[in-house]
Amino acid sequence: MIDSEKNSRIADLGLAPLGEQAISWARAHSPLVDGYLRDKFSDGSLKNRRVAVVVHLEAKTALLAVTLADAGADVIVAGSNPHSTRDEIAAALVARGIEVHSSRNSSYSIWESDLDAVASRKPELIIDDGAELTMRIVNAGSDHGILGVTEQTTTGVARLRQLEALGRVSFPVLAANDAKCKHLFDNRYGTGQSTIQAILNLTNMLMAGKNVAIFGYGWVGRGIATHVRALGGTAWIVEIDPVKALEALMDGHQVAAAADAIPKADFVLTATGGIKAVGAKHFEIMKQGVILANAGHHDLEIDVDWLKNKSEMIREVREGIDRYEIEGIGHFYVLANGALVNIAGGLGHPIEIMDLSFAVQGVGCHELAKGNLMPGVTVITSSLDNEIAAAALAVQGVLLDEVSAEQTENIEVMFGKID
Repeated sequence: MIDSEKNSRIADLGLAPLGEQAISWARAHSPLVDGYLRDKFSDGSLKNRRVAVVVHLEAKTALLAVTLADAGADVIVAGSNPHSTRDEIAAALVARGIEVHSSRNSSYSIWESDLDAVASRKPELIIDDGAELTMRIVNAGSDHGILGVTEQTTTGVARLRQLEALGRVSFPVLAANDAKCKHLFDNRYGTGQSTIQAILNLTNMLMAGKNVAIFGYGWVGRGIATHVRALGGTAWIVEIDPVKALEALMDGHQVAAAADAIPKADFVLTATGGIKAVGAKHFEIMKQGVILANAGHHDLEIDVDWLKNKSEMIREVREGIDRYEIEGIGHFYVLANGALVNIAGGLGHPIEIMDLSFAVQGVGCHELAKGNLMPGVTVITSSLDNEIAAAALAVQGVLLDEVSAEQTENIEVMFGKID
């Protein structure tokens, strides 16, 4: 029995052939991870490095893990959310010799023990989502051996900046989420499309003519709103930041306080990255049969526990859809148990989007492996960001012009030499 089988905790190794199919499909449509990153990694910087990958465990994530392993890294994988792991993908990785600790819909206690198992391997480099592994390791003590972290999400970056402010980040952190090639595309186009796709697939309903209350107008919220509008729905933006609210208005969406947006909403979606964005005071004013879904980081953005405690009856009415009935208030439908609907209730981001995002994460891991970065939270350089974008364009056959000498402003040429 190979070590990966003996050391891993997964649901069923027999699912590996199905997982291999999904990984192969992802590879066929991931020219950046399978080409650009492989070229980067060929310098040997990752050879024998212990690398932990803790991201939603599905086919695109698996391809990144495989690419790191092919570069000589000692890779260990876990899911960043217990509801989003694909068991067939976990099995395929183990069959390839990569250690995995994750299974779909495991309890939070089991998920936490999986993270503990990864932490016990003392990874030198971490590719994280929500800073779930990093926070756990740092909180366990200073003797962690972390050489660097790349962080995928807005929530994770915020957590790590708070940790830095407390003086507890003794290693370099690359905020992958803050790279232009990540948040301008992944959060907007990836989450926007995959969230609406998952909702419509789960419910088999029409978006045209629907009122959709969207909590939060960051890049995720604006991506969702764009796709709602494109399919004929009306996006009602609930936002506490006046600048973002004004942006939403200028983008052509309705903007309102929660008390005004919720009563008319057919769908209520959360995209805040916070906890209990939608709770008791909101449930009390929702229309009968409203459908709730979460597109933010936390499973707790919708207060599902409150619904469970108050409901007289809870039943699954369709795969991935639970109906909650509360006396005196009414009934509600919650998708994917309040977990990230695009992953727990769908297939996650489009492959091409994750190819771009994982190019950022992979480049970040490569930069950290070279050991030239100072401790603290920062972002990949603009030149690397531009290099990734140029590689993505080149795949599409697009080559850009360069700025000519005539176009470059020179103050001495324009106004004469200044003494």
